[in-house]
Amino acid sequence: MRRHLPFFLLLALLLLIIWDIPFVPKEIYEPHLESLYAADHEEENAVLPDAQTADVNPADNLIVSPLHLASFCPYCEAEPIIKPGDSSDDLPGILEFLKDRGYYKGELTSHYTDEAVAAVKTFQLDNKLTVDGIIGAQTWQAIGSSFATLPMAKAKPETDNLSIFVDLWQRQLTVFADGVPYKTYPIAIGKASTPTPVGQWKITGKLYMGGAFGPRFLSLNVPWGNYGIHGTNRPNSISTAASAGCIRMYNPDILELFSWVSVGTPVTIYNGPYPKASFDKPTLQVGSVGSAVYEVQQALKDMGYITFNPDGVFGSGTQNAIKKLQEDYNLPVTGVVSGKTYDVLGLYVFD
Repeated sequence: MRRHLPFFLLLALLLLIIWDIPFVPKEIYEPHLESLYAADHEEENAVLPDAQTADVNPADNLIVSPLHLASFCPYCEAEPIIKPGDSSDDLPGILEFLKDRGYYKGELTSHYTDEAVAAVKTFQLDNKLTVDGIIGAQTWQAIGSSFATLPMAKAKPETDNLSIFVDLWQRQLTVFADGVPYKTYPIAIGKASTPTPVGQWKITGKLYMGGAFGPRFLSLNVPWGNYGIHGTNRPNSISTAASAGCIRMYNPDILELFSWVSVGTPVTIYNGPYPKASFDKPTLQVGSVGSAVYEVQQALKDMGYITFNPDGVFGSGTQNAIKKLQEDYNLPVTGVVSGKTYDVLGLYVFD
């Protein structure tokens, strides 16, 4: 048995390596984004398949479907199915979208009126959808695919040295090529209750998605949850704080970005010019999770109070380090981060 031990150890190591290799899918054609593909492949003189007859099986490439939304992102909300006569908080945004395109002239209301139903039916007819007035998955997808940053298509950067900078204050995502800004996109960021994680991250996966996530998802190595950069079927949310912490882009924009970047691309998420000062530093204790905990742990590590890598989870190790810090600086030894403890960490709170 001992003779075979090195063989089994080597086999186990190979299995671990294979298991950790990220899946980077091949490009697939999506009929509802034909204009983007036409521009993207113009130099190649590519012959695009007919939008109505393209033989595409999404199941061959889909990694996380809308059916897995609850398990993949417990705080994310799927698009509701809105029927004539229903009421929905999403309706004003949809009606504003239809109004901007000349389909609707009425009030922006949360009640699905006959006038709004007629506008949706006309939109469905123009987009070759089932004309039933029901705002379901296909109608949401058509709405999501109607927005893009102009110019929508731009040549892929000639360098592989790409990085992403997300400015939460400006609500913009900028792609850098060889350290020089290449293209900037508008984004939606996390709500105050579910903030986007600030820090230095990397892309760890490129996923084909659907539904609320739009067509693509770039996952980030945030240790305390499933965060990423993805599309949306709620395009009116772009430039607002509306998500569960992820970064939303217009669907054609995420397709363009997805085709440029690779697993390992660095992503910096920045929250304004005063990263160590804030009017809103939450009270942190055992069980707290998120960017604020990560920031505290990073300060503790810089000061030599912890040796483990920050993970954004406030456990017993972080609590013990905070107690030692408080003891050293003659503060009440509570193990809770607030007030003066933030000041000692160099994370200042404005009164």
